[in-house]
Amino acid sequence: MAKRLAQSDWTADDLRLKREALGMNKAEMSRKLGVTYRQYMYYEKGHTKISKGLEQFINDLLHPTGGGKEKSQGTLTDFQKERIDRLLTAIQNYPTSNLDEKGQKILSQCVDEISTLTQALGDNDG
Repeated sequence: MAKRLAQSDWTADDLRLKREALGMNKAEMSRKLGVTYRQYMYYEKGHTKISKGLEQFINDLLHPTGGGKEKSQGTLTDFQKERIDRLLTAIQNYPTSNLDEKGQKILSQCVDEISTLTQALGDNDG
């Protein structure tokens, strides 16, 4: 059973305003978060709830501490770890026998996002 993640009080509009305050477009923000553009759009359109992990990550971008240092190369943020856990749970819980077209699409999206997140391990720009 998937663990319940703490939900933020942020709305999709709050997320959009934070992105604009950072001076980023949607594609830049999705790259910064280490998620696919599609997943980011789910957040900003309000289709996916915003977690406390995502809220904290964005607040850290807006108000960096520790001399402005971001995560070091080769590490994942709590938000990125949270996303990987959720995606792996979705993959594990989806019945794979007689996989229909919808199931193939869901699994493909999960794999794409995990790939995007793990690529962030090698990125040095945050």
